Amino acid sequence: MGATLPGFAFPRGPWRLPPMSIRSFRGSAACAALGLLTLSACGSGDDTDPSSRRFRVRIENVAPFQQLKSGRFDTKLSGTSPGPLAPGDTYEFSFTAGLNHRLSFATMFGASNDWFFGTEPQGIPLYSADGQPLTGNITSRVILWDAGTEVDEEPAVGAHTGPKQGTSTDGPGIKDFNPKVHRVGTRPVLSSGVPFALPDLTTMIRVQLAHDAATRRFSVRIENVSDDRNTLSTSEGIKPVRISPGVWTVTAGSEPLFTEGAPDRGQGLEALAEGGDATPLHTWLTPLNGVATPLSPGVFAVHNAAAPLFMEGAPDRGQGLEALAETGDAMKLASAFATTPPAGVSTSGTFNTPVDASSPGPLLPGHAYEFTVTARPAERLSFATMFGQSNDWFFGTDEQGIALFDKNNTPLTGDITAKVYLWDVGTELDEEPGVGPHQGAPEWTLDTDKTVRRVPPSRYGTPLSQHLRVTVTEAN
Repeated sequence: MGATLPGFAFPRGPWRLPPMSIRSFRGSAACAALGLLTLSACGSGDDTDPSSRRFRVRIENVAPFQQLKSGRFDTKLSGTSPGPLAPGDTYEFSFTAGLNHRLSFATMFGASNDWFFGTEPQGIPLYSADGQPLTGNITSRVILWDAGTEVDEEPAVGAHTGPKQGTSTDGPGIKDFNPKVHRVGTRPVLSSGVPFALPDLTTMIRVQLAHDAATRRFSVRIENVSDDRNTLSTSEGIKPVRISPGVWTVTAGSEPLFTEGAPDRGQGLEALAEGGDATPLHTWLTPLNGVATPLSPGVFAVHNAAAPLFMEGAPDRGQGLEALAETGDAMKLASAFATTPPAGVSTSGTFNTPVDASSPGPLLPGHAYEFTVTARPAERLSFATMFGQSNDWFFGTDEQGIALFDKNNTPLTGDITAKVYLWDVGTELDEEPGVGPHQGAPEWTLDTDKTVRRVPPSRYGTPLSQHLRVTVTEAN
């Protein structure tokens, strides 16, 4: 496979082109002779035309997203306002997720200074290797962690533990001697130098997972299964176990909340682990939720007639846009343009290799494709590249393309992102981006609306500017 975003890979296939040549080949015969394998552009343009200009087009994947989605849990099922779980109480939350996604969460062990229940840093895989959803009691996958932000005192007894910190006369506890996130273990050594015998984790918390196959929705139940009469034994007698409000995330394998053996990141985990306050961490995570989709290799055309790639409101023409929008395969459409250029097309070609890469591949966040075209006044630019984690969506210009000169024949320069749109090619039924099991190959059910149209905000509300930045500059 080529370069991939965690949790997503473009299929093997003819989109895996070698890098584009820096030379532009003119004329469909030359392109056909080369088999489209080393071309950067094909057509009948004329570099010697004194009115023509060379333009460099840069397409950047600027997605800031760190996780697919996140949320908070803070109100027990039998309650009406936020608060901690007492014995017998339950939090519940739900979400949809895809085959390569993982669940992470964190919730404070209320009797401690800075301990929290959570998953492994990369989370819990929600599906097995053969695609079966994880269900049932998953408490064995839950770990008690020390955030490393405050020295450890005897649970529910120390002056700076959760139950007593609010009335402490000297503020919060001192910094931990081990200032890194680490596992608590069954007999942690306290600041007094004395080990403490913790009750078994399964006597305090139970976490269960259910799955609805029809909607791909998981439901998580976090229960306080402790007993205030005997679970937590301390030097001052039996103390209650409480579980705080918390946060959850769904990722494709990153470490969204912390890294084991590294200091807390200062994003809100400390407030959660020390005081049960989920708000700062939830606030930090929320703007980073979204589909950090890769973009596929794409096709461009310079033209002076309308609609070279598609016509809005009409079915796909069967020239290769479907293959591009469904699987990221740009070769079928590029070949069609090279062998039989649509009316008005002077130059066409592909972009397939990120500027900092040595071989073709999808465009991941933080990277860019670039290509250069030559155009004359009255000519326009059209292009298309797949929204990778979709069934058949692509980013592209409208059917008219983008004018490369203004009415005074001044060449276009600057940011043209506002002239790019997210399109549905109308060949395959849509699923939730990043979650649906039929995105990429193989094909799925035919779309009920078989026309090329813009994806409306009601269907996908993330602004395009959070995925792409497209700029044009004059090239030498």
